[in-house]
Amino acid sequence: KLGLPAAIVLAVVVKLLADQIEKKGLHVKKRAKDADRGAYAEEVVAEKLQDLPDGYHAFHDIAFDGFNIDHVVVGSGGIFLVETKSHSGTVDAQGDTLLLNDKQPPKNFLNQTWSQTYQLRDFLKKQTSKEYVVKPILCFTRAFVKVRQPVKGITVVNKKYLTSYLSKQQQSLNPEDIASITRILQTWISKQDKPA
Repeated sequence: KLGLPAAIVLAVVVKLLADQIEKKGLHVKKRAKDADRGAYAEEVVAEKLQDLPDGYHAFHDIAFDGFNIDHVVVGSGGIFLVETKSHSGTVDAQGDTLLLNDKQPPKNFLNQTWSQTYQLRDFLKKQTSKEYVVKPILCFTRAFVKVRQPVKGITVVNKKYLTSYLSKQQQSLNPEDIASITRILQTWISKQDKPA
């Protein structure tokens, strides 16, 4: 009875639904691709960290409540949190603002890195009752990094320069602290690996 007008309305509704489903599907596909690229970048950095000098220990993909840390490096030069990014292009800075291809990144990488740095510092304090300094590093695996000074207190490097930067740090941790922190991180990670 409704005829042609009802058929047109139905066709429009079906088209809108199909467009929404396609849009959502493309979003999910992009997120999956970004996650794969990010995971690969973390593997690349983990491989680079195998070249650290003796006495340095690297830990990867450490899960905490609600977030994970890509890498933690512990050695005579200190405790370093390494946040890995797989974005391509050019990384620069304007004052305390990080720029990716002359624009602010889609996510605030500096806040993310500081947040994780504070969480790691607080975790270590809870475990040891000591207030350790955790030094944040933002490492890009595919971008050219023009930054030559810390941005908002965070060292920004390309993967090629990560191990040389870490190796050049002056001694700030004694062997006992290195052993203690290493043991704490190994224990934490082994608890994560055990099935619930």
